[in-house]
Amino acid sequence: MTGYKGSGFFYRLIRVALYTVYRILFRFRFYGAQNVPSDTQARGVILAPNHASFIDPPILGISLKRRVTFLAKEYLFKNFIVGAVLRGIGAYPIKSEKDDFRSIRDLIRLLKGGQCVVVFPEGTRSADGQMKEPESGIGFLAAKSAAYVVPVYIRGSYEAYPKGAKFLKMKPVSVYYGKPFIPAEEKSLMQAQDPYGAVSREIMARIRKIKEDVEAGSYLK
Repeated sequence: MTGYKGSGFFYRLIRVALYTVYRILFRFRFYGAQNVPSDTQARGVILAPNHASFIDPPILGISLKRRVTFLAKEYLFKNFIVGAVLRGIGAYPIKSEKDDFRSIRDLIRLLKGGQCVVVFPEGTRSADGQMKEPESGIGFLAAKSAAYVVPVYIRGSYEAYPKGAKFLKMKPVSVYYGKPFIPAEEKSLMQAQDPYGAVSREIMARIRKIKEDVEAGSYLK
């Protein structure tokens, strides 16, 4: 299955609506959005955030001016309402299996075409709010696409809507964007025994560093 182009108008409409909801429910704030490269012709961008809640994905779209491509499990597109929204915003369907080579190939193509794609290094949501070890998939994508990677720290989403919760809590949620880097041009990473794993771990380490800086009051936009 190929991705959907979506509607620019519908994307902007959903972005404004969700931003309003997040501001009201979570007192949403974002910082460092200017760190995300805006040149869509030069190379693609991978936004790499920690993942602790279902409310995480929209955070990237509502805090950036440039359009973001989201990944969604293929089965979600079968739901009439959810599928319509996902197709409308141009989400890309992926299979649940880790060896979905067609999806990986298409994602590399999207990134080489200059798109901005959200990829969670941990793969799935954290059950306890703590950051998990990353999967190697994001390292492979970053290396093969030669894309920028922007580490992103989402704060407060676990407290607002943890895994298994039935109701949202009106807790503050914020997002912090780190400085972009190009893993494919980092010799120390590419020459490692396991380059894809090394890239994934480096991305996760940078997310943790943003978290440390935010908590210490030393985060620099």
